[in-house]
Amino acid sequence: MVEAAGLRTINVPDINPATFAFNDYLRHLKSVEDASVGKPLRVAVLRSYTVEPIEPVLKLRLLLDGFRPSFWFGGYNQYVQETLNLESALYQFRPDLVLLLVRIQEVMPDFIDEFASRPPAEWEARVKSVAGDLANLVERLGKALPAQIVVQNMTLPGRGYFGIFDPQHPEGQSYLVQTFNQTLAAALGKLQSAFIWDFDAFVRAKGYENLYDPKMWYVSRNPFKQSAYPALVNDLVPYLRSALGQIKKCIVLDLDNTLWGGIAGEDGIDGIQLGQTYPGNCFRDFQKELLKLYERGILLAINSKNNEEDALRIIDDHPDMILRRRHFAAMRINWRDKAANLRDLARELNIGIDSMIVVDDNPVECELIRQAYPECDVVLLPDKPYLLPAVPAGFPAVENIRLTEEDRKKGDMYRGQAARKELEDRYSNLDEFLRSLDIEVGIRAADSFSIPRIAQLTQKTNQLNMTTRRYTEAQIQSFVNDPGCSAFSVSSKDRFGDDGIIGVCILKHCGDDSLIDTFLMSCRVIGRGIEQLMLAFIADLSRTKGARRLVGEFIATAKNQPAEGIYEKGGLKKVSETRFHADLGATSLSYPPHIRLVTAPEAQD
Repeated sequence: MVEAAGLRTINVPDINPATFAFNDYLRHLKSVEDASVGKPLRVAVLRSYTVEPIEPVLKLRLLLDGFRPSFWFGGYNQYVQETLNLESALYQFRPDLVLLLVRIQEVMPDFIDEFASRPPAEWEARVKSVAGDLANLVERLGKALPAQIVVQNMTLPGRGYFGIFDPQHPEGQSYLVQTFNQTLAAALGKLQSAFIWDFDAFVRAKGYENLYDPKMWYVSRNPFKQSAYPALVNDLVPYLRSALGQIKKCIVLDLDNTLWGGIAGEDGIDGIQLGQTYPGNCFRDFQKELLKLYERGILLAINSKNNEEDALRIIDDHPDMILRRRHFAAMRINWRDKAANLRDLARELNIGIDSMIVVDDNPVECELIRQAYPECDVVLLPDKPYLLPAVPAGFPAVENIRLTEEDRKKGDMYRGQAARKELEDRYSNLDEFLRSLDIEVGIRAADSFSIPRIAQLTQKTNQLNMTTRRYTEAQIQSFVNDPGCSAFSVSSKDRFGDDGIIGVCILKHCGDDSLIDTFLMSCRVIGRGIEQLMLAFIADLSRTKGARRLVGEFIATAKNQPAEGIYEKGGLKKVSETRFHADLGATSLSYPPHIRLVTAPEAQD
């Protein structure tokens, strides 16, 4: 795997931890571990084997990602007892993130040591039972802690019981380990805060002998070589970033020697390298990998120094182009400097530059972006074409352990946004433009369908977010279960398409007051009056709950300036620097006339 270069750092410029050996981590950790910046993060490690050497490696990676981590390690192979005992040190630690690192050797020792003790046909039922027990343990942990839980799946240590015949034996250990993993994945897929780390795939990719150290195992019950821990953490980081809500939104691509080989303006559509033979097949496969990211909800954009006509002719007409014009949410194909173009792209897409990854083959252009926008991740492409297809797999900030329907449709949503902007430019009157959109907004109480998206929005939305409180799926479920709370999603569609769930509101009903705990909306729909409709709806809902006053709170951050003034514009009065009130007996918040509201009955209960 080719690791992405240019990861952002804290007070340590120009280091790429993805390339570090174990001792490099120790050396660089000393320069950043005393930093007081960063969001506190409590990490608990439950384990069936010795894994303490992971701490300095994982600690540095979390520090560089903007966290201030503290660690707690459970006892050796004590993960069951520590989970079942609600008075254990695990629960006293109150982790934000739990890593459950277990192996088949300890989870099912008889499976490894006494496989011949029972008929092979009985093992399938036993494997499914033990996998179910592990899933139940994780479920219990998730109910007791408001934490994200990442669970290591199983891999077979070396060849199976039947030797080289084992992989094709219908009752072999190879098949049974996969049965264990499938059973575990199916069970955890139903939970809201637990995720599988595909350790089996990691071992197969890296090679068992490259990772394991028999001497370390027999001496200290640590199965890994010291050199394996950086590789372990490199593979684990995408899972952690996703679990912690650190997902990039957009990949900004160069064109020449990036999506194709050669120069559009010099080589032309017939002369560029793109096709079925080397090196054109490398660029084609690179585009295939980017298309997979697009289909998982990552936006693609273009920032290229080129004649627009030459470039678009290739994008539209070259028979071997995988990515077409419809796949790009925005394009800047001109001769301006790329830093200025990047700023314009961020404005058009209404996202922060820190949500972008810039991909370019030119080291000068990469350095220009790094200097202009240190918050932006920059990937300098390798100069060997055969390395290109592996590059997207090295973007850890674009992996997502949850995929919502909105993610799948995100490219279409942004193309609809461009069409709306084009229509808006033809109208001189904003009210006429808004009426022409034929906006319909749906409000539903949070349920099993919407909770993943609601949690995702709380973790990712920065601009129109009044309090920027981040919640896990389990925490959203706790609001749903609380009779003193109302949590609902807001969806939007218009003549140009369906934007899906774009808003969230969580209310806490406390006697005469209804307190708005969370009020947020995707930046894609700012300026259409939906925020006014949300306020009017929650005011009406609060009245039905017996509230006399609606209370809003605005907690300013570095990014939520667009949210400032929303409550006052919506009809609430500012009573302090952060608090806003509306007297529900004397004030009726108005619904925008250009929006049709559709509410599910349970949203009005």
